[in-house]
Amino acid sequence: MSLKLTVDKKGSGDHTDITSALNAVIDGEAAVIYIKNGVYREKLIIDKPNITFIGEDREKTVLTYGDSAKMPDETGEPMGTFKTASVHVMPSAAGFNACNLTFENSAGVGSAVGQAVALYLDCDKAVIKDCNLTAHQDTLLAAPIFSDIERDPCILNRQLFKNCFIKGDVDFIFGGAAAVFEDCTIFCRKRPAELPCYVTAACTSDKLEYGFVFRNCHITGDAEDNTVYLGRPWRQYANTVFINCNMDKCVSKKSFCRWNDTDRHLTSFYAQYGSYGEGAENSTPEDWTRVLTAEEALKYETDKVFDGWKPEIPAHKG
Repeated sequence: MSLKLTVDKKGSGDHTDITSALNAVIDGEAAVIYIKNGVYREKLIIDKPNITFIGEDREKTVLTYGDSAKMPDETGEPMGTFKTASVHVMPSAAGFNACNLTFENSAGVGSAVGQAVALYLDCDKAVIKDCNLTAHQDTLLAAPIFSDIERDPCILNRQLFKNCFIKGDVDFIFGGAAAVFEDCTIFCRKRPAELPCYVTAACTSDKLEYGFVFRNCHITGDAEDNTVYLGRPWRQYANTVFINCNMDKCVSKKSFCRWNDTDRHLTSFYAQYGSYGEGAENSTPEDWTRVLTAEEALKYETDKVFDGWKPEIPAHKG
C-alpha cells in the first residue's frame, strides 16, 4: 500500500505545501501526493523513489519557480542552467510519476534571463502524463546531462511523456535520456526577428541505442513559418527520431540543423518516418539525416526503447 497525502493551499488537506508533504514520506516508502488547485511557488527537489504527484486540474494545479541561468547563486556567480529547475527529480527518485498538473519556470525569455528549466527529470522509470511543461529556453531536461554520461556512459534513464503539452523556444527538450513522447503537443514559441526555434538538443551516450523518440506528436506553435528545427546535437552522439508526427508550417523544411560550427551532426542520428502536415510538405532534409523505412520505424516502438520496462500509467484521482 502507498502512503496517500493531500496538499491544499487552502488548508483542507494534510499539508498546505508540497515540500512538507515530501518531507513526510519515509525514504523508500511509495507515496501518492494529491495536489489541489493552486499556484505552488516552491523549488522542489525530489530524492525519494516511487513518488507520484496527481493534480486536481492540469491547468489550475501549477508547480512553479523563477530561477534562471543569469541569476546569482549563493556564491554570487551566475547560477547556470542546471541549478535553475523549478522541480528537480534526482537519480535516487526512480519510479517518479506525475499526472494532471503544470510544471513551470516563470523566469522569462532566454535572451533576457538565460536558460530556465521547468522540470529536470534525472531518474529511471518515470512517467509524466497529461501534464503541461512550460518555459522558454531549456524547458525540460530529460537527463542525464553530458558530464554524467562522460563519467558513466551506460546510464539508462527511461522516461515516458504521455499526452503532454510542452512549450518553449530554444533547446527546450534536452538531455541524454531514453525518452518517449507519445501523443504530445510540442508548442514552439515565437522568437524576435525570425530567429530560429530548436525543439530538441540531445546528448545521447554512444553506448545506448535510443535517445529521444516522438510518436504521434503535433509540432505546432506561434513561431514564424519555416523557423523551427526539430533538433540539433548538443553532443556528438545525439539520437532523435520523429515517428508519424504532424508538422505545422512553423517547422523548417530542413527539419534538423547542425550545432553552430561543430561537426557533431556527422556522428549523430536524426531521423523521421511518416511526417505529415504543412511543415512536412516539400521538405528538403539535410543529407546527414535519415528518412526511415516502415521496417526501420518498428525499431522505435515504445516497448523496444524501454528494454523490458512496462510503464504503469497513473490514473487521475476519482
